[in-house]
Parts: sequence; C-alpha cells; structure tokens
Amino acid sequence: MPAWLAWLIPVPLATVAAIAWAAWSNRTRGPEEAIDSVQAYERFRSAMSTPVPAPRGRRDSGRRDSGADSASDRAPDSGPDPR
Repeated sequence: MPAWLAWLIPVPLATVAAIAWAAWSNRTRGPEEAIDSVQAYERFRSAMSTPVPAPRGRRDSGRRDSGADSASDRAPDSGPDPR
C-alpha cells in the first residue's frame, strides 16, 4: 500500500465515526419516569448549592523547580558551579 494512502485512510473513517456519533447522540429518547427526573433534578440542585471551597495559597514562590540547583538557589559565597 502506498504511504500516501495510509495518510488518507483516517479522514473518511473519522468522518463516518462523526456521522454515526451525531446520529446516535441526537436519537429520540423515551419518556422518563417522573420520580427519576425529580430525583435527578434534586441531585443537581444540591450539587450546585454546595459552597465551593476557597482556593489554597501557593506553597512555592511561583517559579517551577526543575530539580537541579540553579545559581539563584546557591548561597552567594558557594563559588563556581562544580559541574
């Protein structure tokens, strides 16, 4: 099989998969029982009414630690980098 054909095969497959998913997700659904719908709404309402915890403060000074010592991590009198 030519290499260019291998690059073109995913395009129609993705298109068919998208069409199938769109058809499946837009299918008509049967009616729900009233009690199930009310319970689902109550769960949603209670989840939305719970307070959101305040974000915790950052533990570090805001810069990322690469794991290796940098010049700013060493004491000023430590001399040149031994590496």
